[in-house]
Amino acid sequence: MSAQAHSTSLQNPNWGALSDSDLVLAFKQSNHKEPAFREVIRRYQKVVYYHVRHLLLSHDDADDAAQNTFIRIWENLEDFRGESQLKSWIYRISTNEALNVLRKRKPNIDFDEAQPEMADYLSEPTYMNAQGMEKQLQKALCYLPYKQKLVFVLRYFEDLDYELIGELTNTSVGALKSSYHHAVKKLEIYLKVLR
Repeated sequence: MSAQAHSTSLQNPNWGALSDSDLVLAFKQSNHKEPAFREVIRRYQKVVYYHVRHLLLSHDDADDAAQNTFIRIWENLEDFRGESQLKSWIYRISTNEALNVLRKRKPNIDFDEAQPEMADYLSEPTYMNAQGMEKQLQKALCYLPYKQKLVFVLRYFEDLDYELIGELTNTSVGALKSSYHHAVKKLEIYLKVLR
């Protein structure tokens, strides 16, 4: 697209048709800030919510983390320079917001260790309303170290490729594949025990 055509497309944008990078450029124009942000919310609201919900289990906690994610996006999108994809930047913010919620609930949490006590929350009404195998999988995920759980959630539930997960976690693709493989093996064992 020529520079003039690109400039014209940002003067009268079709918000749904804009690429993420054009959406960021539109946000940086004061007259498009709010509609561009509404489009970011439209594109990523469900993605962010389900991502943090898988990490936090509680609807209320996930709702708080998702809301805080979009506050952070609003506050920082002006400075987004595009070193990474907008999607990975949003995932990074939402992951950090989920971690903040966990730290508030458990200030001494060790993310290198499993959090099996989280499995007990799954029976409470404010947490996941999953049934059967899905509930067993959610319980089993509580027995993984947090980073391994994060890699599994991003790959299995959110179907992200290893390159994007690597960008999010600052981890090599080889290490991610290994982590995912180990997570799957552990989950198979946990699922047999939890039956």
